[in-house]
Amino acid sequence: MEYYISSTKKLCEELEQLHYCESDINISSNKAAKQIKKTLTNFRDKIRREGFDSTEDEVHFFKYVKPKIQAYLIFYSVLAEIESSKLHMGDAELLDLIEKKVRMFRHIMRENLEFVKYYNSGLTHLDKLYFIRDTEIDSISKNITNMLLDPEFNASHDFVASNIIAFDLFKKHLIPHPELKISVASVKSKLKWTATKLDLVELIYALQASGAINYGGADLKDICSALESIFCIQVGDLYRAFHDISNRKKERIKYVNRLESDLERKILELEGM
Repeated sequence: MEYYISSTKKLCEELEQLHYCESDINISSNKAAKQIKKTLTNFRDKIRREGFDSTEDEVHFFKYVKPKIQAYLIFYSVLAEIESSKLHMGDAELLDLIEKKVRMFRHIMRENLEFVKYYNSGLTHLDKLYFIRDTEIDSISKNITNMLLDPEFNASHDFVASNIIAFDLFKKHLIPHPELKISVASVKSKLKWTATKLDLVELIYALQASGAINYGGADLKDICSALESIFCIQVGDLYRAFHDISNRKKERIKYVNRLESDLERKILELEGM
């Protein structure tokens, strides 16, 4: 497994450098595709020859290693299509294409909502269901096409995991390129969070766990950053704060439960008017 991990780390570093150092997206996409193809081919051949030492190694490969590499392939293919379209599209049409690609990713997230929440939350209890190859398919589903085409090199959900990572890469790519997205005027918020920071952390985790944002594909850090901006507050160490919440001896979920009771009280007040 060390070979796969170290090779993937080296490749991803090279791809990141290529992305930021090569200004011509068509050139960088072609170079990236060749590097990715070579690495995945080597991985496939090695797995066919040697297999995996353990079930845990197989899970790790299809959960983290292959998706990370495959994500760059998806990412660069999207960039290449957008770059090629600049030759025959105006600015409005180009923005439509970019938004179409965003909708494509969001559709995949929506179609696999439970898995997206599972993957982004770092859970492990269903890993053997999602990331172990199984040549004996009991029923046809939307996630087994690659397994049927190449059962030795595909698990049921490694491609979905790749799209989760590719979507993150695409969103990060758009941030420093304002010409690729509709500009929104930055307005300083007049709202101020006046409850405790731990209350806000409860809300952040509840929103992420509920799947209410980006079809369940939003990262905790992104939600936290957005709410910090809206409410003019700095949360600090988000994960440490949540650790403090989870270690409460009595009532762990305080603020979110209070929201329910406060809303119920508000409804009763309005009904009584």
